Amino acid sequence: MVVAFELDREGTVRYPSVVSGPPLLRTPVLNAVRNYKYKPYLLNGKAVDVETTVPVSVDTYRDCPNHEW
Repeated sequence: MVVAFELDREGTVRYPSVVSGPPLLRTPVLNAVRNYKYKPYLLNGKAVDVETTVPVSVDTYRDCPNHEW
């Protein structure tokens, strides 16, 4: 999946949206990305807002209680 968002001066994700990926996973991925925290992007030593995209890897089996290994 690929998610786009604004990263504010405090490193907080703002306005996340899915650029590509399965529709079934969009809501859980957006919920997870909203909780991400980054180091602020610095320009000439000052924190600035930036727009970015990130790939998000999803392991659909890891937390599935009915999956037997």
